[in-house]
Amino acid sequence: MKWWKKLLIAVGILAVIGVGLLGYGAMKVGDIYKEKILPDMQAYVQMTEEEQDQYVLSHMEDLMKSIRAEDEAVQLELEAIQNFPEAREAGLEVGRSMCAVLLSASDEITETLSAAEKAQYEKEAKDLDARSKHFEKMVEQYKALR
Repeated sequence: MKWWKKLLIAVGILAVIGVGLLGYGAMKVGDIYKEKILPDMQAYVQMTEEEQDQYVLSHMEDLMKSIRAEDEAVQLELEAIQNFPEAREAGLEVGRSMCAVLLSASDEITETLSAAEKAQYEKEAKDLDARSKHFEKMVEQYKALR
């Protein structure tokens, strides 16, 4: 058998394995969503604004790690949230926007919301980029003060 035929067979086998692993990964992500994220977000929409803020603060590290891979940057951001009121407020806004993105993507949750609630969460979700930029500025200010 020629070398290029062997190569094609090997590439085909690797492709089949890759597709299988991607499918398995997608199923695991779906399971995590149904088991953890969906119940949390269903509870989130039932909370008062103060309770939502407490939820965001208690999950801030996980939320920050989901958008930033660098542990050092996440640690600085968490430190700024704890020690700098402007960063705390901006961080809460980012966290609320991140939760709103999750909510807006779930038909199971949004179908139970009123039109006003849907509009509020959609606006918060759309504001994620601007809120993130503002938060980064507040973290930079904190860093300069340190």
